[in-house]
Amino acid sequence: MRILVAYGSDFGSTKGIAERIGERLRGPALDVDVESVEDTIDPTRYDAFVVGSAIQAGHWLKSATGFVRRNEAVLARRPVWLFSSGPIGDRAVDAPQPDPKEIADFRRTIDPRAHIVFGGAYDRETADFKGKDFLTRTLAKRFMPDGDWRDWDVIEQWADGIAVELGGRGGGTRTHDLVLPKHVR
Repeated sequence: MRILVAYGSDFGSTKGIAERIGERLRGPALDVDVESVEDTIDPTRYDAFVVGSAIQAGHWLKSATGFVRRNEAVLARRPVWLFSSGPIGDRAVDAPQPDPKEIADFRRTIDPRAHIVFGGAYDRETADFKGKDFLTRTLAKRFMPDGDWRDWDVIEQWADGIAVELGGRGGGTRTHDLVLPKHVR
């Protein structure tokens, strides 16, 4: 079975989550590609999808939203899991997270099996500012808190649940049966 883990990342945190999910899914029964939503991707080559995006002001990135909308017909006929990343800072990450605005529409159009919001990360020294305008770079460097709030154990459990649902692993817990911390949605 061929799986695509597609991501829209702003400063690199979501890319890191996508890569970890891809690592956890890979196995004898699951062939996994991890690609940016900005790459040229033929979705008809895949049997299932995990699609994620960074969150900005309560929304998915335009590139990730565009990927889902452009490929809606294919995604609607195959298993899809969605993830979002973005809350950073102790207060934001420990609070329950609402779904980004696009998720309600995606539930109607592609009927994903699950959606989850993971904490994000930001490091001024390693953040990818390629393609960012002056204002974005300045605001990020001055006002975004440095740190890594990604809960790798939760991310790995969730990815393992997807592998179970796809038949890539025996036993284990499916994504919708996971007992997650209250702040993870």
